[in-house]
Amino acid sequence: MKFLQFGFFLLTLFCCHMAAANQQVWVIVNNNYKGNISLNIKDDQPCLPQNLLEEWGIHLPQQLTNPWTSQGCLAPHIFKQLQFQYWYKPEARLLTMLIPKSYINPRQNGVSTSRWDNGINAFFINYRANYSQLTSRDPYTETGRSFELELDNGINYGPWRLRYQNTLWRDVDGNHGIYTRSASLYRSINDWRTQLLIGDSKTADTLFDAIPFRGITLVTDEAMFPDSWRPFAPWISGYARSHAEVTISQNGLTVYRLHVPPGAFVIRDFYPPDREGMLELTVKESDGTESSRYLPWSAMPTLVHQGNFSFELTGGKYRPWRGSELATPTFFQASLAQGIMPELTLYAGTQQAQSYTSYLAGAGFNLYNLGAFSTDVTWARYLSFSERYQGRVWRLRYAKAFFDSETSFSAQFRYYPSHQRYRSLEEKITQPAGDYDWLFDESKNRLLAQEYWINHYLGEDQSLSLSYSQQTWRYLPGHRRSFSLSYLATFGNLDLSVWLGRSRQQYSRSETTLGITLSLSLPEMGSMGSPSLNYGHNLASRSPQSQQFGVSGSALEDYSLRYEANATHNPHSADEYDASLSYQYNAGESGISFTHEYHDREYQLNVSGSVLFHEGGITLGQEMSDTMALLVVPDSPGIGNYQQFGVTTNAKGEALVGWLVPWRVNRLTLNDWQLPDNLTLPMTELETVPVKGAIIKAVFLPAEKKARDEK
Repeated sequence: MKFLQFGFFLLTLFCCHMAAANQQVWVIVNNNYKGNISLNIKDDQPCLPQNLLEEWGIHLPQQLTNPWTSQGCLAPHIFKQLQFQYWYKPEARLLTMLIPKSYINPRQNGVSTSRWDNGINAFFINYRANYSQLTSRDPYTETGRSFELELDNGINYGPWRLRYQNTLWRDVDGNHGIYTRSASLYRSINDWRTQLLIGDSKTADTLFDAIPFRGITLVTDEAMFPDSWRPFAPWISGYARSHAEVTISQNGLTVYRLHVPPGAFVIRDFYPPDREGMLELTVKESDGTESSRYLPWSAMPTLVHQGNFSFELTGGKYRPWRGSELATPTFFQASLAQGIMPELTLYAGTQQAQSYTSYLAGAGFNLYNLGAFSTDVTWARYLSFSERYQGRVWRLRYAKAFFDSETSFSAQFRYYPSHQRYRSLEEKITQPAGDYDWLFDESKNRLLAQEYWINHYLGEDQSLSLSYSQQTWRYLPGHRRSFSLSYLATFGNLDLSVWLGRSRQQYSRSETTLGITLSLSLPEMGSMGSPSLNYGHNLASRSPQSQQFGVSGSALEDYSLRYEANATHNPHSADEYDASLSYQYNAGESGISFTHEYHDREYQLNVSGSVLFHEGGITLGQEMSDTMALLVVPDSPGIGNYQQFGVTTNAKGEALVGWLVPWRVNRLTLNDWQLPDNLTLPMTELETVPVKGAIIKAVFLPAEKKARDEK
C-alpha cells in the first residue's frame, strides 16, 4: 500500500511538473504575431514541434542530422546550426524569435491536423421570418397578407454535420405549405483532405460545369491544404478608419467576415469558395458608415501541387429547381487531377447518365510570372428524341494575378467544331434537341464563346472592374455580347460608384445602361451617428431614366439601430418611396419597411436570429454562418468581442459569433474595456482552428477559477 501511495505521489509530482512546463506563451516570429500558443519551455528553451514549424512556413534542410529530440522538439544544436535566435521573458510570457528568411515560405498558411477542432455536439436553428401586407388601388393586383419563414437547421455530432433547410409559406390567396430547400449529411476525412457528403449539393466546377444533385459525393477540399500548395489564394489589403467589420461577398452571398483594428489590414487566410464569381469587399466602420470595392481575383485553371492529386466521385440524381417539371436522371461523375511537376498538371474526367456519356482530358501549365493556363477537350454522345448526337468542345483558360499592382486577368474560350452537336449534361436535360426544335436550340451551330474579366485595385480607396463576353454561331447572323465596367472610389467622406453596361442579343438592338451613385457621410450627430446622403442616377438607351435621393445611417451608442429612406423620381411615371428601420441585438435582428409604388403599398416586418442548443443550455444569437463559436465568460454579462459587432455576453456570460474560417487559425478576442472591475482574466484572446461546420466552445475563465481547475 505504501508503495502504491509513493507511486501515486511521484505521478502527481510528474503531472504537476508537466502542467507547469506547458505554458500559454505569446509568440512573435520575425516581427509577425503568431498568437497565444501552449508550449513546453524548459530552462528558457522552447520546445518547437515539427507541425508548429510547418504551420509557420519554416522548412528545414533535408540533410540535417538528428533534428528532433525524443520528445519531438527541435534539437538545441539545430538552433545554433541554422542560426535560429530566440528570447524568452517569463514574466511577460513572451517568446520572440528571429528565423533566417531563407527557411521561410512567406505564403505558407496551413495548419497541422493536430490543431483541427471538431467542436462540441450541439443543435442550432437559423431563422429568417418575413411578414408582408400589400394593398393596391389596382383591381387586377392580388392583395393581402403573406408570410415566409426560412429555417436553416443543423446538428453536430463529433465530425458529422447534419444540415436541413426548409421554408414555411403562406401567400396572399391563403395558400400555404412547407418545402425542403436542401438536406445533407457531411463530414471531413482529414487524412484524405476530402469532404464526404450525402444529400443535396452541387458538383465541383473545376472540370465539368457544376450541376445540382441529390446523392453522394467524395471530393477533395482544397481549403484543407496549406496555401503553399495552392499559392494563388489572393492577399486582400485595405484600410479601416476605426475598429471595423470586414465582409467579403461572392455572387451576392457573404463568404467571409472579420473584425480589424484601425489602420491598414491584410487578409491572407481567405480562399474564395467558388472558382468563378465577383468578389466584393465591404468595410463597415464602428460609426456605421460603409465602403465597398471589388477585389482582384483569378482562379488559376486546374493546377495541383506537384506530387498531390485532387479527385471527385459523385453519384446521384439531377436536382432541378423547385416547381420544375424537368427530368431527374441518375448520373455518375468522376474526375482526377495530378501534379506531375511544378509546371504541369494532368487531369481527366467522365460523366455517365441515361442516354448520355461524356469524357474530358486536359492539362494545366504553370507559367509562373506569366500566369497559368489550361487546355482540354470534352467529347459527349447522347440520345434525344430517338436521335443520336455527338460533339466536342475545346476549352482554353488563362489567368494571371499581379500581386504587386493587385490586378487580376482571366480569359476563357470555348470552340465548337463544325457539323457537331455537343451538349453538356445539364443542356441535354434542360433544352430540346430535335431538328424541329432548332429555333430554340442554342447548341446548334455554336462556333465560339469567349469571356474576359479584369479587376484592378487602384489604391486603398479605388478599384476598377471590367468584364466582356461574346457568343457567335455558324450560319446565323448576329452575336450575343455583354460588356460591363464598374468603378468604385472613396474621396474623403464621399463614395462614388459608376456602372456602365452594354448588351446585345442575337436578334435585337444593343442597349446601354449607365448608373452613377454618390454617398456623402455627414459629421457625427450624437446618438444619430454619421448619416449619409445618397444620390443615384440611372440612364438607359431603351428604358426611361430615374433618379434616387435618400438618407441612411446608424443610431444609438452602439450603432445597433439602422435607418434608410429613399425617394425615386421617374419623369414618365409615378414616383416611388421606400423606408426601413432595423435594430440589431444579442438575440437577433428585427426590421420594418414600407414601399410605395404607383397604386401599390407594401408593409414588411422581418425578424432573424439563431438558437443554439448545447450541453450548457440554450443560447440565442444573431444569424450565424455554418462555422461558429460559443464564447463563455462565466456569469459575466455585457462583454463584447471583436469577432462580431453588436454582440455581448448574456446573463450567463455566453455569446454566439459566426463567420469563422475553417482550417485556419481564428483568434477570438474579448473587448478588454468592457470587463468589470472585479473580473480578472489571464487571457482575453483564445485561438481555435475549426473544421468545416464546427461549433467551437471558447471558455474564458477568471484567474481564480482557472487556478482551481488546474489543481
